[in-house]
Amino acid sequence: MTAFTQFNIPLRELAVDPQAAAPMLGYDSDLPEDILAMVREVMDKTTDCYDIRGGYYILDGLTFDNDEHSLLVEGTNFQTGKIIFHQLKHSEQVALFVCTAGVGIEKWSKQMMTNNDPLAGFIADIMGGVVVEAAIDKIQQSLSNDMKDKGLKITNRYSPGYCGWQTAEQHKLFALLPDTLGIRLTESALMQPVKSVSGIIGIGANVQFNPYTCRLCEATHCVYRYKKVSSIR
Repeated sequence: MTAFTQFNIPLRELAVDPQAAAPMLGYDSDLPEDILAMVREVMDKTTDCYDIRGGYYILDGLTFDNDEHSLLVEGTNFQTGKIIFHQLKHSEQVALFVCTAGVGIEKWSKQMMTNNDPLAGFIADIMGGVVVEAAIDKIQQSLSNDMKDKGLKITNRYSPGYCGWQTAEQHKLFALLPDTLGIRLTESALMQPVKSVSGIIGIGANVQFNPYTCRLCEATHCVYRYKKVSSIR
């Protein structure tokens, strides 16, 4: 067990690609120039809306149940499902993580929705998600670098609500974290601010960083389907 490692990330430190919004805006390839210009305009207007914070907490003493596809961490049993279990089962430790873009971008998006500019509001909502994913990419890379110095590797990251892991288990994950950075859970385990992510990363000498196994997953509306294979190692 280690201390909670926290990051406060200025937006300018993230290489946020406006083209990352393309799949969520219904484009199979790059955005056309007129839509790209609108996305960039919204990005410029919302620069000051972000309060990007994240962190991770490393735990060891893991127990894996191959029959139940479950993971026991600090007395907490996570029913991760088959897909995630097989990615984590060689881990010696796990990093539980949270990250948020803050509530400002959500407020700006809602304001545009009520001020007769729903397209700008919709784009801002999408870019809030893009920003928080870029932030957790940066944090995950930092974790990978730290573990590499210790002769260890990491898996990809996995979140409740994806790949057969029930969203309700988010309550278990938050209960183990010493700091949730002000992110709250609703009764139905949804995060507030909305543009937040949480989940688990495996750590060990024998784990692998694999692309998301989307072909095995039944979730059709998933941000990870749109992510390119990461260079994190």
